[in-house]
Amino acid sequence: MAEFRSPNMDQGGYMYGKFMIAPGVYALPYRWGVFSYLVVGGEKALLIDTAYGDGNLRQMVEEITGKPVMVVNTHNHFDHTGGNPWWPEAYAGAGAEPGIKKAFSPEQQEAFNQKPYPDYTVHTVGDGYQFDLGGGRKVEVIEIPAHSETSIALLDHGSRTLFTGDEMEAGQVLLFVRENNIPLRDVVGKHQANMRKLKDRAGEYDRICPAHNGPVLDPSYVDDFIALSQSILDGTANVMPDTAGFGFPPAAGEGSPFGGRALERAQYGGASFVYLKE
Repeated sequence: MAEFRSPNMDQGGYMYGKFMIAPGVYALPYRWGVFSYLVVGGEKALLIDTAYGDGNLRQMVEEITGKPVMVVNTHNHFDHTGGNPWWPEAYAGAGAEPGIKKAFSPEQQEAFNQKPYPDYTVHTVGDGYQFDLGGGRKVEVIEIPAHSETSIALLDHGSRTLFTGDEMEAGQVLLFVRENNIPLRDVVGKHQANMRKLKDRAGEYDRICPAHNGPVLDPSYVDDFIALSQSILDGTANVMPDTAGFGFPPAAGEGSPFGGRALERAQYGGASFVYLKE
């Protein structure tokens, strides 16, 4: 295997990017498909999600700040938790622990197990918990489980930024990758209730940072998702002729990571769901 001058570099160049989106808030995109974020306070920093764990994410983070880093996951899927074992502990929402260290493939699992802290400690957090980063900077947990039963949002009061993981993004929100799938109306109802919960807090954030398909969304996307959910519940949804989206195949057929299940896509404005066809 070729040797490169950085563990975060391969034949495609650097695996991670880094840029500031607000004072003390850095986006760390992994190959522009998965976005982690670093919030730096007066005494500590908070790393929100850790992508697949390729390269050496800890080195990348320490190039930005020398302050102690806490890790928190928006949910327990491996494309958000794979880099956790670069640190001895991580925080996550209720129910995350059983699957949080489970990779998508044997090769990923082997790489995970070779990192410094594969048995890292998991701390559970819920509504209202605040990460105190010092200097008056606090990041609040808001529970929003739908895409995953373990999903949380993080509200950085210092920069008025809301981090939503996979529960809101421009490309699509997948509603069929839960530990336990439930009827469409039920999962859509849960998602809508969560968006209304975020809407009630709209005066506290100026931007939304999702974990996929772009780093910054306007808060109006909350309204689009509420309307999309209502259209599905009313039976009036704008259903697409196929499931094509940002990096998502037109059909989840043989060889797809989604197992060939019958899926459907519905859209409204900037909001889109992909779900099990009923």
